[in-house]
Amino acid sequence: MISIPILPSVVDISVNVGKVPSLNAFYAGKHWIVRQKAKNKFKSEILDQLNQYDPIKLKSVTIRAEVNYRYDVDNCIMVVKFAMDAFKEWGGIDDDNPKHFNKLQIVYNELLPKDSAKVFFIGEKKD
Repeated sequence: MISIPILPSVVDISVNVGKVPSLNAFYAGKHWIVRQKAKNKFKSEILDQLNQYDPIKLKSVTIRAEVNYRYDVDNCIMVVKFAMDAFKEWGGIDDDNPKHFNKLQIVYNELLPKDSAKVFFIGEKKD
């Protein structure tokens, strides 16, 4: 009899992200075109990493962002925004509304390289 491994229903996908602008810097008098270019740059970098995984769709997702930026943890939210936009575009989640994305955690991690972050997408696979 052939044993077929059962894949776990909980998925953990991670991507590495370079230095993103702080929330304050992102919105401090910047023209929308400057913000759009930054968003597109980081989304593209994250999509490149997500495309290394087999396609998967989650019922809902929790994001854990580990960061080592030089600014306050509460200003690191842009890394979550860029990552979630990329994850949604990649097809990992139907939408980023509260039904599908209802929890996030941002944690300072001094072991990461300076000015970098690691973002984890954690959730249960959709049937």
